[in-house]
Amino acid sequence: MAKKKEIRSEAFVFCHGMLGFGEDELINKLMPYWGGLSGSIPKRLRKQGYEAVAPSFSSIGGAWDRACEVYAALTGTRVDYGIAHSKKYGHARYGKTYEKAALPNWGKIADDGEIQRIHLFGHSFGGATVRMLSHLMTYGSEEERAVTDPDDLSPLFAGGKGDWLKTVTAIAGPFEGTTVIDAIGILVPTLKVISFVGFANILGNTPFRKIYDMQLTQWKITSDRDKRAHLMYIGRLDRVRKFWKSHDDCFWDLCLAGAKDLNEFLESNPNAYQFSISTDASKKKRNGDYRMKASALFPFWITGGMMGSYDYDRTLGQPLSDEWKASDGCSNTYSALFPRDEEHAFYKDVKDDLKKGVWTAMPVWQGDHMDVVGLSPWALVDPIKYRRYYKNYIKMLMSLD
Repeated sequence: MAKKKEIRSEAFVFCHGMLGFGEDELINKLMPYWGGLSGSIPKRLRKQGYEAVAPSFSSIGGAWDRACEVYAALTGTRVDYGIAHSKKYGHARYGKTYEKAALPNWGKIADDGEIQRIHLFGHSFGGATVRMLSHLMTYGSEEERAVTDPDDLSPLFAGGKGDWLKTVTAIAGPFEGTTVIDAIGILVPTLKVISFVGFANILGNTPFRKIYDMQLTQWKITSDRDKRAHLMYIGRLDRVRKFWKSHDDCFWDLCLAGAKDLNEFLESNPNAYQFSISTDASKKKRNGDYRMKASALFPFWITGGMMGSYDYDRTLGQPLSDEWKASDGCSNTYSALFPRDEEHAFYKDVKDDLKKGVWTAMPVWQGDHMDVVGLSPWALVDPIKYRRYYKNYIKMLMSLD
C-alpha cells in the first residue's frame, strides 16, 4: 500500500513577470523561469516534500487580471475577473478554466493541525501581481460585492482570507513604477500594437501556443478553448486596440502614473510578512548619470543606459530626482525597495524584530533584472551561489512565526 503523502502547512507559489511563463508551458521545461540555469526552485522544493508551483497566467495582463488568474490556477476554478471590473474595462467576466487545483490543500488543515498557508513570490511585474492577490485575499472588493449576488461572488472578492498567506516577496518589482516604460516609448499606441499585443494575437492562436501562451482570453485576443491553433483569432486588431486603450494591462500598471494608481488602491496585508529584494546592475558615471555594468545582459545595456539618464517622466508630467537613475536594466533600484505610502523598513535595521504588514527591504541583489532569478550566464558559471541564496532566504521565511 502506497504511503500517504504528508500535507505540510507551508507551500510556495512563484509568479512570473511581464512576458514571463509558468511551469505549464513547454518553454519552462527548456529554461525554468524560477531558477534558470541554476535549476528550478519549485522543483527543488517539491523534492523536499513541499507543495510548490509556478502557475501559468497572462504575461501582459494588468495586475488585477493576473491576480484573478493566479487564484483560479491555485484553486482549480474558472477565472472570474468580476462583474464591475470587466464592465469598467470592457472585457469578458470569465476567462480560462483551470481544471486542476495547483494547491488543493491551500487553506485546509495540514497534518500538523495548522492551516496550509503559502509563501508568495513575484518577480518583476509579478511583484504587483502578488500584491494585488494579497490585497484581494485580505480585503476582497467592495465594488464587486456591491453588484454581485452573494451566491455568484468569487471567494476572492469576498476577502477575509489574508491569513492564508504567510509571506509575500516582491523581487525586482517596481512598486513605484519603472521609467523604462516611458523611456522606450512603449506607451505609444502604434508601437504597443506592433510589438506586444500583435505578437500575442499571432502566437496565441498558432501551434506556437503550446510552447508559450500570452493568455488574453478575456479580450478574445487568444482563444480559451484549448492549446490548438485557432487561426480565426489572428488579425483582430479591433480587439487589440480595445485592450490597449483600456489601461487594464501591465504596461500601464508599470509606468509611474499607473503604479501611482495601483498604490492608491492597494493596502498591506496585516496577516503576512512582506519583503522586497531590489536589484542593481548599474554604475554611476562622472556626469551623474548611470550606465550598466559589463556583467549585465546586453539588452539591459540599452534600457539601463536610457534609464540612467532619464530625468523627466511624461506619464506623471514631472521631473525625477537622481535616485531614479540606478537600475537593473528594467526596474529602478529606488522603486523596487518598497511602496513609500505604506509602512516600510530595511532588513538590516529590523531583522531581530520583523513585523507583519510592514514592507521589509532585503539587501540589494547585485545583478541585472533576470540574473536575480537565475536567467543569466552567471547562474551557469556559479549555480551554487543562486541555490544557496534562495535556500537561505526560504529558510528565513519558514522560521517566521
